[in-house]
Amino acid sequence: MTRTPSNSTNGIDALFIGERDRMTDVLRCFEGAVERGQPSGIALVVDPQGRLVGTVTDGDVRRAMLRSPTLEMLVGEVMRKNPIVFREGQSYQAIIRLLPKELEKRGRRGRRFLGKIVLVDAEDRPSRVLEYHQLWEQRVATHRHVIVSGLGYVGLTLGLRLAESGFRVTGVDVDAEKIAILSRGESYVHEVGLPQLLREQLGENFKPQTTVPDDGDVFVIAVGTPVYAIGKEMPAPQLEMLRDAVTKVGQKMAPGALVVLRSTVPIGSSREVVAPLLEQVSGLRRGADFHLAFAPERTIEGRALQELRELPQIIGGINEDSVEATAALFRELTSTIVRVESLEAAEMAKLINNSYRDVIFGFANEMSQIASAFNLDVGSVINAANRGYPRDPVPLPSPGVGGPCLTKDPYILAAAAKRAGLDNTLSQQGRAVNESMPTFVVESVIRELERAGKKPKDCKVVLCGLAFKGNPETSDVRNSTSLDIAMAIKDRVGELVIHDPVVPAADIKALGLTPVELPGAFQGKDAALFLNNHPSYRKLDVFEMVRSLRGPGIVYDAWRVFQGEELLRTAPTVYMGLGFVRRSPSLEEAAG
Repeated sequence: MTRTPSNSTNGIDALFIGERDRMTDVLRCFEGAVERGQPSGIALVVDPQGRLVGTVTDGDVRRAMLRSPTLEMLVGEVMRKNPIVFREGQSYQAIIRLLPKELEKRGRRGRRFLGKIVLVDAEDRPSRVLEYHQLWEQRVATHRHVIVSGLGYVGLTLGLRLAESGFRVTGVDVDAEKIAILSRGESYVHEVGLPQLLREQLGENFKPQTTVPDDGDVFVIAVGTPVYAIGKEMPAPQLEMLRDAVTKVGQKMAPGALVVLRSTVPIGSSREVVAPLLEQVSGLRRGADFHLAFAPERTIEGRALQELRELPQIIGGINEDSVEATAALFRELTSTIVRVESLEAAEMAKLINNSYRDVIFGFANEMSQIASAFNLDVGSVINAANRGYPRDPVPLPSPGVGGPCLTKDPYILAAAAKRAGLDNTLSQQGRAVNESMPTFVVESVIRELERAGKKPKDCKVVLCGLAFKGNPETSDVRNSTSLDIAMAIKDRVGELVIHDPVVPAADIKALGLTPVELPGAFQGKDAALFLNNHPSYRKLDVFEMVRSLRGPGIVYDAWRVFQGEELLRTAPTVYMGLGFVRRSPSLEEAAG
């Protein structure tokens, strides 16, 4: 049987046969194909230079047997000349688009006549044979086994939503304690609806474990990429956890796998860090043997499950097939897919979203610092500036911008800017302003305690709202500016106690702080600081609160939770916030 030399290393030459071979040789070719990892039921007829000149399928063999049961006919008499072929490198989606025209050219109206598709190189030498169903399975994804690596906030919410949508999902995390908690049907993440969803999917479509299983089809990597400074350098992203997760995925990948990166990374990381490491560990080729895409997470804590259904999903890939394979995954969650031109475009889109928000919040916070020099209620000033003005509304200020995303993504973007030759970017400047806010708040409170005739070291303070935000509510204290303020002020006053409607008391104690309950905690305190906008704080009896404080009590209202006039009329009180201080009339007279 003819074997024409081939420069292929993937075993496709097992399908090669010559025009002068017999049909019995074709049957032997079919038989040996599977052993070489090739599809059965097709032989590729090539010339002495290895160029494709025709194909013989199992259907052709059956027809030949009707003509000559001895199968001594020559391959050249039976082969199908001018077979449908596509160039290696064309995307699956392009092939699907072009197929109808190719079939029409040959008078073949039904796709049922096409079981396999041959890819050839630039010199018309066969390089791969695809099963026809492989093209379409990119569009039908729910039969796949999805592995989600990293069960933090991002990975857990996504994994459970995918499980709910019908995927078989294995959630993987190196933290054995997390896996034990999830296996009991409990959640360590505060998210509305998450505990119930976990209980529904656990043992059905969702399974948590500490190791990557052997039979994954889709691998979603959602591990942390923390930012911290080494020496005097600007804080920079650290990718050790990402590399570890990628290595473990690479060890389990099989040909045809899809890898989706969801962790926030510096621009270029998917192509320059993740892809080479996957290739090195797996021995597979990006874009040919496995798909690779970047699909950023953009949900807000407290509404993640809702927004996974509602937000458009941005996808960039190593090639078009990677994008479409990823779209098949995410369109089970959301109807809006935003395809971008590359991995880098998707990486940058995520950084733009969060860095822009941090910059505009930085502007508002800088305005609060300026307003403080003139004792102006900056919130009222900004509302006046925005009212009826149709362009670019300014956000209200806050006691700082916290959380795990907005505090790090500007630095990741700044790292990309540095690579592009830009220094001291707007994202860095906005971050500097926002990081200065805890000190600004603490110094303002200490100053007012002293102006009220109190020694800070003798004062008792209750801080309300330790999570990095209150609405939507979360228990997350990572990078919380409230926590920064607590740590900065606790050594400046005699006593500091903490209240948060959601953060567990055990977590507060673990931070070295003292948890308390409201409203009793106001009794005898010199100051009450409200540092996030949890809706429950609006339900407090402000009159009882102010009367419980040791006069003159100080209420620091960073989010304008209360009506200041009500507080000031109730008892001698100092009501203050970002940029302003207001005192009860009796205190103003005394000061005058």
